[in-house]
Amino acid sequence: MTDTVNSPEPSINGTLAELVETTEALTALLISRHGICLGQAGGGAKLNATALAALVAGMFSATKEVANIVGEEQFSILLQQGEKRHIHISLIGEKSMMVIVFEDYSRIGRVRLAAKKSSPALVQLINQNRQDTSSAIQDISIPDFKEYALNLIDRIFVIGEEEDDAP
Repeated sequence: MTDTVNSPEPSINGTLAELVETTEALTALLISRHGICLGQAGGGAKLNATALAALVAGMFSATKEVANIVGEEQFSILLQQGEKRHIHISLIGEKSMMVIVFEDYSRIGRVRLAAKKSSPALVQLINQNRQDTSSAIQDISIPDFKEYALNLIDRIFVIGEEEDDAP
């Protein structure tokens, strides 16, 4: 009797989970340029993935304009370095971005390498799932989502302004 191991079909969340494991990152997200979270893995329960996706998409759009000003079409990787946590953002295909949140900055090389290696698999999965993703995005209604995201961003900045006004 032969044992057959049924490996699960590759998925966006599975690929992101492998990336999180390889890099020991906190979380990894795949988002559209519209700011919609297409996949997530890791300990992102503490993160507001919706807000993060919307803000990163906006940040990437602004960075594209900065790239144009300095004579580049776009920058393909963004890195935000904090005191404790860092964010690596890279373009995946033409319409998606991968966001990796990690803590140990000495692992930046591992994060960049793992992100680069997982990019082709994610592009292939995005292309395979384009039909499903398109219908899911249509169900969300882009104008409604944009309004929700803008309201969320406004609330974030209003809270920040209230803290700035405190004595």
